Amino acid sequence: MRFEEKLNHLTHKPYHRSTLPNGLTLLCVPDDSTRMACVCILYRVGSRDEHPDKTGIAHLFEHLMFSNCGPGIDFDEVMQNAGAEGNAFTSPDTTQYYNIAPSSCLELMIQMEAIRMEGFKISKKDFGIQQKVVIEEFSEHYLNNPYGLFSHLIMDLSYKNHPYRWPVIGKDREQIAALKYEDAEEFYHRYYHPSNAILVVSGHIQTAEVEALAEKYFGNIRPGIRNENSYLQEPAQSTSRMKTLEGSYPEEALYMAFHAPARKTKEFYCLDMATDILADGKSSLFYSILRKEKMLFSSIDCYLTATTDPGLILIEGKLQQGVRREEAETEIWNLLYKLQSEGIDPHTWEKYLNKNETAYYFSQVGVINQALNYSYAEWLGDPDLVLHEFENYRALNKEEVTAALKKYVQPEYGNYLYMIPKD
Repeated sequence: MRFEEKLNHLTHKPYHRSTLPNGLTLLCVPDDSTRMACVCILYRVGSRDEHPDKTGIAHLFEHLMFSNCGPGIDFDEVMQNAGAEGNAFTSPDTTQYYNIAPSSCLELMIQMEAIRMEGFKISKKDFGIQQKVVIEEFSEHYLNNPYGLFSHLIMDLSYKNHPYRWPVIGKDREQIAALKYEDAEEFYHRYYHPSNAILVVSGHIQTAEVEALAEKYFGNIRPGIRNENSYLQEPAQSTSRMKTLEGSYPEEALYMAFHAPARKTKEFYCLDMATDILADGKSSLFYSILRKEKMLFSSIDCYLTATTDPGLILIEGKLQQGVRREEAETEIWNLLYKLQSEGIDPHTWEKYLNKNETAYYFSQVGVINQALNYSYAEWLGDPDLVLHEFENYRALNKEEVTAALKKYVQPEYGNYLYMIPKD
């Protein structure tokens, strides 16, 4: 199938949705342009569901699930011996597992995911091994990186109530080390069951066959209670907050965070467009003016956290040697104020709409992307979002985008983190 035909295929409704009696949601996404198949399962649980004193359990449990197949069964080894590959990731909102293989391995992939779900089979030895792996991961990515803890610090500065205030990996190594085997067991029974899961199968498949296999392997697994946790919402921020650190930083760095609207709102799409115009690519405003023309930064970025509950607009930059932070920050605000007041010129607007459309279509290509996208859209409550989300961007106008930027990005509502090298 040619790429143009594949894009046309994506504009239709190629999926079929059903629900097993035990509550498992199943989506089948046939794609005859490939001989591969992908099995993805999303659990409605992320780091925001953790207790403030026991952070990191959601991510640790993701690791543990690869040991949850019973004594003598190595999930990765079984899959690799069949020519399949798999991976997983945890976010603040969800946990997703996915496997890809030739469609002849479809039944094995579905069976293995059901085996992982159907019972708590993790040994205390495996729990201890994976706990040490996560602690080492924390050290490697957050402590051994000079700027690694910026996400911990800026989130804690920005959130005072919502559980987004701690990162997915956990607050610190001490909390991860303090987690008990019983914590994992309780976490499994509460969140890992069919009623709290979305199974998506994409690729070279037949819907009837997938439904039969899902019933065969998942149908007898105990149901549970779907995660309907409520979360403390963040009040409107009325004053700015600031934190300054001195340390062994190669370059001076600044981070700015502003509260943003929730994922499914129109203003989210406005700010997503705005951050693209500011920092997506070498022709973006931040790169072309602040880095290339004025040479204030060695790197600068601006992006939106795509969390379900209200997230953050983040600006992060590392200063060139000899540049004063006050000067660099002033230039950021000058550029933001100019965009807010003068608006977006027609050429820039059309260019970023086209870039957005290209990225959208490419994100639908491939059985893994299809499975991940449909599972996430189903979790948001609208699997059709995969097919029509770009329309939400096309429906925007320039004035709405700059109005949203002006509403949410103001200095008096900002959170500021500065990392300054010691003399």
